Amino acid sequence: MDRYRVAAAPDRVIDAIARSLVAGSMFGYSFSDSSSAVFVGKVMRDGSFDLRRPRGVTTAPRVAVLRGKVEPADGVAVVAVRYGLHPVVVIARGAWLLFLGLTAVVIGPASLGGAPELLWVLAVFAFIIGLMFVPSELLARADRAKLRSDLETILRAVGSTALERDA
Repeated sequence: MDRYRVAAAPDRVIDAIARSLVAGSMFGYSFSDSSSAVFVGKVMRDGSFDLRRPRGVTTAPRVAVLRGKVEPADGVAVVAVRYGLHPVVVIARGAWLLFLGLTAVVIGPASLGGAPELLWVLAVFAFIIGLMFVPSELLARADRAKLRSDLETILRAVGSTALERDA
């Protein structure tokens, strides 16, 4: 989790974040998300927010999500943010792992019962599913870097900003 101390009132920080975004679709993979806004997402009344990068028809999926909250502390605003995967990506990964687990449940007993060559099917499925995780991780890494950079730019425009990283 990253924490930013911004020398500004929390309301000003929330307003700056809200001005930099447009509302997104429910699932986050809408083709209508192409926008000139910095972020797609929402800001809640309690100062928390969910943001991601806009996506056009020809751009790669945006798999990283920035979740955070703005809170007052000692006359400054503290913005605590956490980067994660979009819920659709998490569900898709879970579905693939469930498929792999069910395949192992079917193939395991059959391979022990006299058909050990079936283990190759499981190995190939595991390899392919593992390869499918790599692109989303690479996309998420690039998304996180861009989200962090864009957020820091917005926060610096509001007031002087200091980053505090948690271990």
